[in-house]
Amino acid sequence: MSDSYIFTGIHFVTGQYKISNSEIQKAIESGILEGFDQNRIKESDEFKSQSDLNEFEFLCKTLMGFEFRYHVVPFPPDFNHMEEAEDVVSLCVKATENVLQKTGLKGDDIDAWFASTATQSHITPGIAEFIKSYFTGIHNQKPTYSLTSACVGFNINLENAINYFKNHPEANHILIAHGEIMSSLLTKERDFVPYVTFGDSAAAVVLSRVKTKKQCGVIAITNHEDTTMIDFLASDSKGNLIMNPRMVKNRAVPNITKAFKIIEEKSQTGFVDVDIFIPHQTGNAIVDSVVKNLNLDQNKVFKDIQIKYGNLSGASIPAAFCELENQKKLLPGIKVFTAVAGLGGEFGGFSYIVPEEKIKFDSKKELEGKTILITGASGGLGKEIALCAAENSCSNILLQYNSGSKEALSIKKKIESEFGLCCRIYKADLSNEKEIKNFKSNILSNFKSIDYLICTHAITGPLAKAGETSIEEYIRVMEVNYRSVKNSVEIFADSVKECVLITGSVGEDAQFPGSAPYVASKRALRAFAREFANTLYQRNVRCIYYLPGVIDSGMVSILNEQQISASLQAIRQKKLTPVREIARRILHSTYRLNVPNVRRSMESKLIVIKDSYRNY
Repeated sequence: MSDSYIFTGIHFVTGQYKISNSEIQKAIESGILEGFDQNRIKESDEFKSQSDLNEFEFLCKTLMGFEFRYHVVPFPPDFNHMEEAEDVVSLCVKATENVLQKTGLKGDDIDAWFASTATQSHITPGIAEFIKSYFTGIHNQKPTYSLTSACVGFNINLENAINYFKNHPEANHILIAHGEIMSSLLTKERDFVPYVTFGDSAAAVVLSRVKTKKQCGVIAITNHEDTTMIDFLASDSKGNLIMNPRMVKNRAVPNITKAFKIIEEKSQTGFVDVDIFIPHQTGNAIVDSVVKNLNLDQNKVFKDIQIKYGNLSGASIPAAFCELENQKKLLPGIKVFTAVAGLGGEFGGFSYIVPEEKIKFDSKKELEGKTILITGASGGLGKEIALCAAENSCSNILLQYNSGSKEALSIKKKIESEFGLCCRIYKADLSNEKEIKNFKSNILSNFKSIDYLICTHAITGPLAKAGETSIEEYIRVMEVNYRSVKNSVEIFADSVKECVLITGSVGEDAQFPGSAPYVASKRALRAFAREFANTLYQRNVRCIYYLPGVIDSGMVSILNEQQISASLQAIRQKKLTPVREIARRILHSTYRLNVPNVRRSMESKLIVIKDSYRNY
């Protein structure tokens, strides 16, 4: 038995906007882009010998090898759209989430995090630190390593990860991610070639150390630096692309060829034994020249990524593995060679033998052994949070309700029957001091402490204009939305070990006519939360105030279209967010440092999270 370093999970994602060659052609025809010489293509013998494609499609698809690419912004990319687009961390988080689901691992199972990019959206901390923060508990101290590299970033980090394994015998799983927002480099670019070439993407791989009878996984790896290329492929401090295509080709072709030959020698495997060759998906001009140099069979060369998605920089190779896996071509024993070259003259590659068996892990769920208390659990949001907790195997799920007994009992039965977990329901009016004391006594008689307290209960109150709302109605809304939440947080404060989360409302920022009592109660609640967070902080308990944006259940069901539209526009939210998504992010925020699609800030010791917001 020997140590093998195996890809136990691979996934990649792209930007959401699919860009065809015809769209780029239209930009050339309208004068937005330049550099295309139609007559040169038209007069070529290759073009004359075919009849299916026009001159531009022939150049892009046949000669260059690109048909589609995906960007995070509509085409053509501009600075204004880029400010609100997904960044490289967002794409890497999506890829990582999928790859962890594939493997059955969770973030806390990862022993080290390696990530790379050349298009980071911030200077520090590094991209790996941010990716990790979306998947591990807040006390996780496993190391992170961030690398500024483009096309060869994944290859460099793969070698770094293997070296980490060799120096840390206790490590079993390492996550390697690479992301690139190449469209961010094109906002001022006029030459059409980079638009044809580059796509936005991120890939994530779990590399695991596994004992195997036969050596498999990564067999050999190499990385080098050709400094003569350092000025011919880069980006400046303002994010502008610097690329000399002729010089890039002149150096990339021999460098990729050299990387292949080094890997061949290290692997002790001849050309005839190579089943699949994955060159860097940089286009036919380079790839075909490399294949000719190596005298390789074209049928063994995998170019699907560049054709379908464009040059994905350092994500190209893991994306190719993922695509091959989806096409069921990564059969046991298959030998794969890769070779890449890129930014600043970096080049390298690795060889890989597909393992005989598919490996999957059975990991402990994140909330096993934990106790969570959710108030307002008979409502739409509370119910969904409870179900999300059950899916994460929360050992003890405690649900409070005041009126909806039928709904609460239904949730309890579902959690117990489908998940086999402990779920208890408690009827209590949390604005009544006697009832809340009995409520606490009942819980603490069975559970010594609570890990997470999530307060979701609230009422809408009257939707009349402020001047038409009685003092009694103001008091009623304030009792439920402010006083009862305040009571809950204060009485359980000494019993909570990890986090208290209080749900706010988009109405605090996007107030619409007829919501005065509701908005007043929520603003008072936020003021209380800001003050009480200091008390919790002394006990090392986090306090979160979560504003969920405009969701597709709860209060929105009694609002008219005009009120809903006004709320969405006020915070620049594009559409209603499904309550299931909000519930999942609320739950994750109680035990993870970061969650996607939110804006996070601090008000003294209070963590304020705004979900789906673009304003405020």
